[in-house]
Amino acid sequence: MLMYFQDSFARLMTIYGVAAFDIVKQRRMWVITEVQIDVQSTVTYWSEDFTVEIWVSELTSLRIYCDFRIIRADDEQLIASGTSQWNILNLDTKRLETTEFLADKLTVLPKLMTGSHKKVRFPKPQSFDMQMEHRATRLDLDFNFHVSNRSYISIALLTMPDEILASQTLTSLVVHWLHETYLDDTLTCRMSCIDDGNYLHTLTNAEGVVVSELLSRWQPQPETTDVSEVLNRDL
Repeated sequence: MLMYFQDSFARLMTIYGVAAFDIVKQRRMWVITEVQIDVQSTVTYWSEDFTVEIWVSELTSLRIYCDFRIIRADDEQLIASGTSQWNILNLDTKRLETTEFLADKLTVLPKLMTGSHKKVRFPKPQSFDMQMEHRATRLDLDFNFHVSNRSYISIALLTMPDEILASQTLTSLVVHWLHETYLDDTLTCRMSCIDDGNYLHTLTNAEGVVVSELLSRWQPQPETTDVSEVLNRDL
């Protein structure tokens, strides 16, 4: 879902003329720092059509908030929705830039804001239920040769117990991206069950600095169509 959202974000910024390949000429780069996703129980399968709707809902001096929802094409059932926070990084100074140059380029739709843009505060775990280490490989990297933001999620969710993955489904996810990591960096992921259905995942680098943190929520899986019926559908 994050992949589809980010691809749609890139397409939207291309329409506005401020995509990554546009602003890199100005020594600028898009950076996503937070995302919140709510996942519905709507089941979708391979070959089914869906639509990603995306819009900018708020523009502050340093942040761009972009909301989205994913719906089934045939009946418009909601699959997922969420909000995200982006910044513009100056490639030379490595500091955040103001969004002033975007003000006359982006169409902002505050009435379509999906929810509060207040930053989610993550709890401080008292203990950890699982811990694992992961050494970043080329498969984890994005086109900037940083560990991809989606890779952090994949690494973090490897700490989920098998019995949870076998019987439950993800219903919401909040992610903070805090620091960059690179090829061959060792990431330590610690998972804590903080209350019923909620899990905290904390990723640190070799120096013990938190580079990303996630809150995931799970609930029992709904009944789904037998896989043989899915594979035999008329396409």
